[in-house]
Amino acid sequence: MDNSLPLADELAKLTGQAAGGFLTEESASKSVQSLAYALRDSIPNAVGAGASIINARGRRESAGATDPFVLQADKLQYELGQGPCLSAWAEQRAIIIQDTAQETRWPRWTAAIAGLPLRSVLSAPLTTEGRRIGALKVYSPSPMAFDDHSVFLIERLAGPAAALLGSVRDREATQRLSAQLVEALANRDMISQAQGILMERLGIVSREALEVLLAASRKEGRPLQEIARGILDGTSGE
Repeated sequence: MDNSLPLADELAKLTGQAAGGFLTEESASKSVQSLAYALRDSIPNAVGAGASIINARGRRESAGATDPFVLQADKLQYELGQGPCLSAWAEQRAIIIQDTAQETRWPRWTAAIAGLPLRSVLSAPLTTEGRRIGALKVYSPSPMAFDDHSVFLIERLAGPAAALLGSVRDREATQRLSAQLVEALANRDMISQAQGILMERLGIVSREALEVLLAASRKEGRPLQEIARGILDGTSGE
């Protein structure tokens, strides 16, 4: 029996949703979670799984972690700047730890996770269209839990998983950019309206009204849009 079938089936379904544009923000989050559970069930002896990715803000984060200890182990890697997932990500190759109690490559991380139910680790890079977007990982509380076949399985499944996660990340980035654009346009309109009020109130031209707003912003140490909002709300004395 091919243990990779649960993940292969899940990826086929989720990738189809992404390609068809059916992933909403909520369903994308659920999709990544489903991916992690399917990954855990596909790798023999794995009891925890997840992905480390670069989010839409350019920061490292964990996605779809199946268990709290996965999140904790990941968090420690990000804080310490070392660990198997970060190495798999940076070196673009599978990383395997047979026993964290004997591992010497990441001493600060292995010391930090000593209290977690984590003895074996397997991680593989996530790359799509030449972009290094993160790493998949599975954990086990038993030493010597993963072997060459485990490496084969996670590497085989990392490609389509990267395509899915890359699609989700791109969607989040697009949504964030759209939100920023809407906010920028709203701020521009608000500042323009505040300028109009000052022009009428003080009998000045547009450039002078903007200088009044900028001066108030510098004096009060607040963003320009907040000063403008105060004028529109009638709370500013300008």
